[in-house]
Amino acid sequence: MPILLDRIFLRTADELVLQLSAEAYRGSKVQLWLFEDLPKRVSVRAELGALGVHAQVFSAYKPLVHFFLDEIDSSGLTHARIEYPRHAACAENRFLLEAYPLTGLFPDVEIEFVAAPDVSEQSCYRLDLRYADRTEAHEVFAPNVMQTDFLGKAVYAPSAWLKTGHCAGGTPVAAEYQLACQEVMSAVMGHEWGKTEPYFKRLTIDMVLPGIERRLACGHEHMSTSEAMHEEIYFSLLEYFQHYSGRAAGSRGLQPGQIVPLVHLDNDGTPRIQISFEAAEHNKSQAPFQPPALDTRQIEGDAPDLAQVDRPLTIAQVERSLQALPGRHFAEASQQGRAVNVVYLAGDLPAVLISGAQHANETSGVVGSLRAAAQLKTRPGAHFALMPLENPDGYALHQALCVEHPAHMHHAARYTALGDDIEYREQAPWYEREARRRALAISGAQLHLNLHGYPAHEWIRPCTGYLPRGFEAWSIPKGFFLIARFKPDYKETALSLLEHLTRQLSADTRLMSYNTEQLRRYQRYVALPPFQVRHGIPYTASEAPGQGPGITLITEFPDETLCGPGFSFAHTVQMQTVLLASEWWWANAPKRQGGA
Repeated sequence: MPILLDRIFLRTADELVLQLSAEAYRGSKVQLWLFEDLPKRVSVRAELGALGVHAQVFSAYKPLVHFFLDEIDSSGLTHARIEYPRHAACAENRFLLEAYPLTGLFPDVEIEFVAAPDVSEQSCYRLDLRYADRTEAHEVFAPNVMQTDFLGKAVYAPSAWLKTGHCAGGTPVAAEYQLACQEVMSAVMGHEWGKTEPYFKRLTIDMVLPGIERRLACGHEHMSTSEAMHEEIYFSLLEYFQHYSGRAAGSRGLQPGQIVPLVHLDNDGTPRIQISFEAAEHNKSQAPFQPPALDTRQIEGDAPDLAQVDRPLTIAQVERSLQALPGRHFAEASQQGRAVNVVYLAGDLPAVLISGAQHANETSGVVGSLRAAAQLKTRPGAHFALMPLENPDGYALHQALCVEHPAHMHHAARYTALGDDIEYREQAPWYEREARRRALAISGAQLHLNLHGYPAHEWIRPCTGYLPRGFEAWSIPKGFFLIARFKPDYKETALSLLEHLTRQLSADTRLMSYNTEQLRRYQRYVALPPFQVRHGIPYTASEAPGQGPGITLITEFPDETLCGPGFSFAHTVQMQTVLLASEWWWANAPKRQGGA
C-alpha cells in the first residue's frame, strides 16, 4: 500500500526537560502544561527538581478538571465559585463545557459557575474555594492558541505551554500531540486524490502517542487523549474531503472511502505516525454494475438470549437472531460484500419498518429491535419489516476497533465503507440503501422506527477548538432522546405519537431517574438546550418533506462505549419504545397508510 507519511516525533516532555536543564534555569521556577498523564507530569517535576529547577507541571488537556483532581485538597471543600473565561473566537459556553463533569465528580460540593465579565485574550479560570475552616483563591490557566486550521478557519485550541521567569506570560509549545494532527492533515492534503469518489478504498492513520486515559467517577465519563485524537483526525479528514469535493460543509453524501484512525496510547515508547492507503477500484468499463456476491449459508448455532446481552452483538449473533424470526427473509449486499439482512412479516395491521445501526457505532438499537420483534411477531395481524443491522461494514470496523479501545466512541465506524451516511446516499450503486428501499416498498410502511445512539461520555475535538464541530449539541449526554420527522400531512399524527410515547415511557421509574440526572447535569453546562422536554423525555419534532415514509421516529440513547448493565438498560429502553410505538401505530395509523 502507498505510504503518505512515516514519521517519528520527539516527546515534548523530554525535550522540555532537556531545554530546562541548561545552566540558565538552575534555581528558577517554571510552569509547564503538557498533554501527559499524572505519572509523567510527576516524573517531569522530579527530573527538573533534581536539576535545581522548581517546576509545576499541569495538564494542557481539560486543565480545570485536572486541577481539581490532582492539585487541590477536596476534603472538607463545601463550596466552589468558578469564574470561567470567555473568548471572542469561541462559543459563549466553551470554557464552561470544558469544566464538565466537575459537578458530577464532586456532588457534595456546591459548585457555582459564573461567566467572566469580559472577553479576554488569555484564558484563565478564577476559583474561590470555601472549606469548613478556610477559604482559598486560585487561578487556573487554560493554555490555548489562536491558529488557522486546515480549512483556513480561525480556531482557539488547547496547546502545551511554558512559563518561566524570562517570560511571565509564557509561550505556547507545539507538543507532539498538536504536531501529529497537523502532520496528518498536511500529508493528506498534499496528495493528489483525483476527481472521482471514492478517492481511496481505505485510508489508515496509524499513530502511537503518549497521553491520558483516565476513568472518572461520574457516569461513563473518562478522559482520553487517544480517543480525542481519533475523533479529531476522522472528522477533520471528512471536513477536508467535503471541501476537496466541492460539497457543502457537513455533507453526508460524500463518499471519500473508509477513513480509519488507529490511535495507540503508549506512555513509554516513541511517538510516531504512519499513513497508508489502499487505492480505490474505479470501474472504467461500461459493463453494468454487479453487486458483491453474498454468502447465503445459514449461520450455525443458537441465537443468544437477547434479554441477557450486556455488550454489542457480533454480526453472526445478529444473523442467528434474525433467522429465528418468521417471515420473508431477503438481503442486499454492502459495499464490502456483507449482507444487510431483512425479515418481512406480512399482516393485516398498518406496517412498521424497524431498523438499527444506520450509524454502526450506535449498537443498543440492534439488540432492542431484535427483542421487540420477538414480541411483536406474536401479535395477531402483526405487520413489520425488521432490518437490525443496516450498516454491516461499519459494524465490522467498530468491532475491530473495540478490541483495543472498548470504551471509545469510534466514530470512524459511524458511516459506511464508502464514507457516507446510508440515509444520504445520492446515487447508484445503492448497496446498503437498497435494503431500506425494498423494505419500505414491500411493506408500504409509513412509520419508520430508526434506532440510534450517541456518546455516553463527553465528545471533544481538541485541535480544532474543543467542541465537535457540526455536532456541538451532542457534546455531552442528555439522556434518552426522541427525534420525530414527518411529512406535512402527518404532523398531527407524529405529535400524537410523541405525546403517547413520552407519557408511557415516563412510567418507567428507572428511565425517569436516569433522564432526570442526565438532564440536570447537562443543563449546568448548556444554558439554552436545543430541545424540548415532555414527560421527562427530551425531543425535537420537525417537518421533513421528500422521499421516505410519512413519519420517521429516531431514538437516541447515549450508548456509545456502553457495556455491562448500562448496555442492557439501553437496549431495554430501545425495545420498550419500539413496542409502544408499534402498538400505538397499529391502533391509530391514518387510513391513507399503505400495505402489502
